[in-house]
Amino acid sequence: MVGPDWRKRWLYWVKRSKEQTIRNETKNELEKMMKCNEEHPAYLANDEVTTVRKNLEARGVAVDPCLIKDTWHQVYRQHFLKAALGHCNLCRRGFYYYQRHFVDSELECNDVVLFWRIQRMLAITANTLRQQLANTEVRRLEKNVKEVLEDFAEDGGKKVTLLTGKRVQLAEDLKKVREIQEKLEVFIEALHQEEK
Repeated sequence: MVGPDWRKRWLYWVKRSKEQTIRNETKNELEKMMKCNEEHPAYLANDEVTTVRKNLEARGVAVDPCLIKDTWHQVYRQHFLKAALGHCNLCRRGFYYYQRHFVDSELECNDVVLFWRIQRMLAITANTLRQQLANTEVRRLEKNVKEVLEDFAEDGGKKVTLLTGKRVQLAEDLKKVREIQEKLEVFIEALHQEEK
């Protein structure tokens, strides 16, 4: 939403569009407000939107309140994710102390268990869906192959064209040669018996 960072702009010679510049200014202003109140609720009040808009207008940036709210949702999500990751790191350290029998009663890590269960549920669901999809595709493929083979079985001309070729002809010639050899062996054995 805010376009390339300073490194990409410097290295690749790209610049932000006008909308990206406005969003970046809005994001910076909202982050300042977030630093003042770390426990800010998920939604902005109308007076906060007005304050941000007036601060941006004082710097020469005209902003729509809808743009401020859209940017706020992304900034809040990023803030919430960082806070949740920080809490998870505290829980990881707390687990180390828990293993050493140093129990900290203030540390609540129920959300870690919840997210582990959700992740496990998603993995199982994805595996089940993958298996169902594979089974469905196998059945569909079997059905298509069966239909094609039935079509080939009904059409004698196709069988002849599919079952002719150099290798097929050689196999048929070998079969005839074997039959002739067997008849010759039977004839030679009959001759031997007459001589005796």
